[in-house]
Amino acid sequence: MPISQELMLAILSMDSYNRGYGAGIDGLGGAGAQIGNATLSTDSTITLGLPTTSTAGFYAAAYSWNGKTVISYRGTDVIDPLTVESGASDLWRGWVNAAGIPTAGPGLAL
Repeated sequence: MPISQELMLAILSMDSYNRGYGAGIDGLGGAGAQIGNATLSTDSTITLGLPTTSTAGFYAAAYSWNGKTVISYRGTDVIDPLTVESGASDLWRGWVNAAGIPTAGPGLAL
């Protein structure tokens, strides 16, 4: 039975939480790895040269699927305001942008 577009996009969205810094699952492979009939093309650690532990609290993965590029951005995953030293706190690395305090996250997303 074929997987619907909505389900496949949801799977690729969730996959971004299992790669890069703080990966939820080890050993998934890098560029060229398959997720169903999608292929991981690149991610922010490759394209932007971000370290495995991102000081910007940012991660994105790009997949080739059905002749299109699908980009999955990792959303809020660290809300502890005391983790700013580890670089992953969404409060200090992203949310403060709404108050006009610029951080690296939005620029990296662009």
